[in-house]
Amino acid sequence: MKITVRILLFSLLLITSCKSQDFTVNYETIEINIPGTPNRWLKHNEKFYCYFTTDNDKYSSVANLYFYILDEKGKLTTEINVPKKLHSHYNDLYVKNDSIFTTTNNDKSTFYLDEKNKIWVETKKGIDLFYEDNDYTVYSLDFGEWGGVTWFKDTKTNKQYEVAASNPVINKLENIYYLTEEEKILKISDPQKMEISNEPYDYKKAVLNERYFRHGSGSLQGVETIYENKDNDNDFFNQKFLFGTSFIANNTFYSIYRDSISMKIGTIENHKIVPVYEFKNNIIPLLYRYDWRNRIQNNSYQTMQFSTKNKNEYGIIEINGNLLTVTTFKNAYKEPVYGEAKIKDWFEKTFDFYYNNFDNLYINEIDSLEQTEKATNITQRHNIGHYLLEGKNVETPRIYRKKEIDDLKLNTLYYYTTKEKRIELIEFEWGENQIEIKSSFKQKFDWISDFLTKKLGKVNSKKQDRMSTIQTWKRKDLTIELRYEARLVSVTIYKG
Repeated sequence: MKITVRILLFSLLLITSCKSQDFTVNYETIEINIPGTPNRWLKHNEKFYCYFTTDNDKYSSVANLYFYILDEKGKLTTEINVPKKLHSHYNDLYVKNDSIFTTTNNDKSTFYLDEKNKIWVETKKGIDLFYEDNDYTVYSLDFGEWGGVTWFKDTKTNKQYEVAASNPVINKLENIYYLTEEEKILKISDPQKMEISNEPYDYKKAVLNERYFRHGSGSLQGVETIYENKDNDNDFFNQKFLFGTSFIANNTFYSIYRDSISMKIGTIENHKIVPVYEFKNNIIPLLYRYDWRNRIQNNSYQTMQFSTKNKNEYGIIEINGNLLTVTTFKNAYKEPVYGEAKIKDWFEKTFDFYYNNFDNLYINEIDSLEQTEKATNITQRHNIGHYLLEGKNVETPRIYRKKEIDDLKLNTLYYYTTKEKRIELIEFEWGENQIEIKSSFKQKFDWISDFLTKKLGKVNSKKQDRMSTIQTWKRKDLTIELRYEARLVSVTIYKG
């Protein structure tokens, strides 16, 4: 038995060694320092283009979306403002005609990146195009639990043929089409032998009407299933097997897949997948159902994202002919934790400065001061007002966060006028990050009350009930309000 096992292992190593000569795999590791978590990434012309999301604290359950350009060494060179229409987070990011495009999943709104002027420019809504050559144009739509449809449109006759497939990666080798889905691969030798579509793909219906729906195709006429994962334990939340993508190298059809052990490259032989290469490290294909256009290929170039078990490590596999480059990004960014003593010192000095200079405070100075402190900017994109500023023309406040300890943070909100950019109201707000810690808030209130009393003298008014305590000082033309609740302490400075 031991001899048999050794022979099998030797055979597998021999097969791997021979097959892997068809392509080369290189590895790179890049250190980055960017707040948030990765969303969509791609590589083009030796640069990385990427969406990142950051949390919105208590102000919104929807994350903020940012777009960055990094050079080949991972240095952040450009930040591009993300238009409001793109803040769905369900965006496709892809290359078309040597330009970067992005398309929303919900209404197909499409923008191209004007890199010179550093803006996204809206253009014609994106079509559901997956592949095209001189013979066929291929479209695909996924209708969720109702299934998917992939249409082959004959460029000569305009007839459309359909197959039961959702968002496939399409490769063409020796006039044979290979459609790779998440768990199976289809082979189409002659699309004209497929079922003629009674409901062909129509751009106006599928894109411009926005609410297009039909049941997915059930047809596999004229199609051969050359591989299908039949593991009944494989489900959406526990995928033990998953195809990431497929590619052609030296006239051989390869697939990148993840099994229960690792991510590999394999070939399909006799309806079985034969591993020919195992990737280093424990990487996992990262697929989004709404991010597929970058996998449209000319059988020579594509990029595919991957994740790891370490949330701060992720990357891209770049497939360029028979050369694969695996780039792992290690994100070193960690939001600072200041500690109680530093926050106390910062507040006392800052309050004193703001109080003495309130008439001459402008948002650009505030930004500079907060950035010097390396505070986290969590300014919201939606409108936020304040009842004390009703009737005044003010912007959504600039919001900066400082973590005092892991479970306690100080958010400082700066409301400023739209025209002059002058500060109208400042609010320091201590709140919890994760768990209730009432004792810390009472201690905060007592310290701040003592500090303000020493600086401003006796309070002008005090209101107290079972739920809260409010102390108010009126000095010159300023009002300073200290509020205490079970899970919140805040200090507000404003004119009035």
